[in-house]
Parts: sequence; structure tokens; C-alpha cells
Amino acid sequence: MSDEVIPYFRRMQMIKLGLLPPEAVAKTKKPLKKVSDKRAKEDADKKALGGDGDKIKLALEIWFKNIQLEHFGVHGGMCMECGEWIPLNYARHATAHLLPKNLFKSVATHPLNYLILGAGCGCHQKTDRVDKFVTMKVWPEAAQRIKEMIPLLPFDELKYLSGQLMTALENT
Repeated sequence: MSDEVIPYFRRMQMIKLGLLPPEAVAKTKKPLKKVSDKRAKEDADKKALGGDGDKIKLALEIWFKNIQLEHFGVHGGMCMECGEWIPLNYARHATAHLLPKNLFKSVATHPLNYLILGAGCGCHQKTDRVDKFVTMKVWPEAAQRIKEMIPLLPFDELKYLSGQLMTALENT
């Protein structure tokens, strides 16, 4: 019986019934990586941008504070799409990046890379998809800002610009 090939499920059944001796399969244990591939890439990106992520976080904090001072003042501001009141406490949540900061790191804190869109009124969520974004009243302003930022993008970030976005920008 050892000369013929037995299907896996049949062989396992025969081992359970005691008709075949269990095979000693030597499994080699691979050690776990200390740092995952994704984390190693993120660390390399942070190092390439000039050190640790604390500088990047600080730059973003300053960027958000400047926008808050410019558009919200002391009391609050208005949604650029629907005009709904946005309390000062939600200023950061209402600041919508036009080009996502996690993909377009070079323009994450660019002065044109935002719109004030309320999270409570739902305008901020409409910017996630290009087909919804182009139907908004603020699209012409957003398109103009994106067109001004595209030449500033390094070559490796251009791959993140979707064809749908580029078509929408051409049609505007």
C-alpha cells in the first residue's frame, strides 16, 4: 500500500483508524519579524522626510491651527458647501484635505490643500469619492487648488492621482 498514491483526505482517515503509521513531518519554525514590512516602509518614509514622525506631526498641528485661526476665529466658522455653522471644537474635523495627507506627504501641509467642510452636515464625507465630489458647489474651487498643487508633487506621488480625478479636472 505504500507504493500507491493515496489522496490526502483518505490517507488522514487511514491514519486516524490506525491503518497507516503517522508520518513524522519536521516543521521548521520561522522566527517572527521584529518589524513588519509595512512598518519598515513607513519608518523608511519618515526617515526620508527628515527624521522622525514627530516633526511631521508638529507641522500638521501648526497647519491645522493656522487654518483654525484663519477660518474659525474665536467662535466658529461656516461650511464652504452648505453654509452650516461649525463650532470651534470641530474645526479640525471640518478641515478636509483635498489630496490625502497619508498619500501626498509633500503637500500635506500646503496652504491650498484644504477646504472647510462640515462633518456634521455630511459635506466632508462627500469628498471621499470623485463622482460625488464633482457634484458639489465647492468643486470648482477644489479643482483650481488641486491643479495648482499637481506640479508640486514629486514623481513617486503622481501614481496616486486617479484617472477619474484627472478626467474630472480636465472637464472643469
